[in-house]
Amino acid sequence: MKRKDWCFRDEKSICNFRSVGVLIKNNRMLVQCDNNEYALPGGHVAIGETSEETLIREYKEETGADIFCNRLIWVEETFWKWGSRDAHGIAFYYLISLKNDADIPDDSFVSQKDNCNIMLKWVSIEEMKQLTIYPSFIKDKIENISDGIEHFVSLE
Repeated sequence: MKRKDWCFRDEKSICNFRSVGVLIKNNRMLVQCDNNEYALPGGHVAIGETSEETLIREYKEETGADIFCNRLIWVEETFWKWGSRDAHGIAFYYLISLKNDADIPDDSFVSQKDNCNIMLKWVSIEEMKQLTIYPSFIKDKIENISDGIEHFVSLE
């Protein structure tokens, strides 16, 4: 039986909890692209599942790759408008690595997410600064990831 996602909605608001992977290889980061907007792969935490378990599951579902969650690097609280609703999200970002580098191609590829095709591709850290990527703090923090855990509040 599939567990219910940690995502609550009513007519005026949405609240969710996500787990996100930061995968860097050869000075490039894996991103997902949708209509020239970029984000990092991840997904909603299921109730009863740890954020690390979520990320391992989501990466396998979306990329076919098995990963290691090396360490938690960022915690984000984000507030934005989702259509007419006020949205409030909490996200845990993990620095991750592949169990087998051959699991993800070195160029772009199409995968499935929520029954839709998504484009995943490697983007150089320098090129990433020119993209529309969410959350935007990634542009500033990706080159100098702290040894500790950083906390951000984003208004997107």
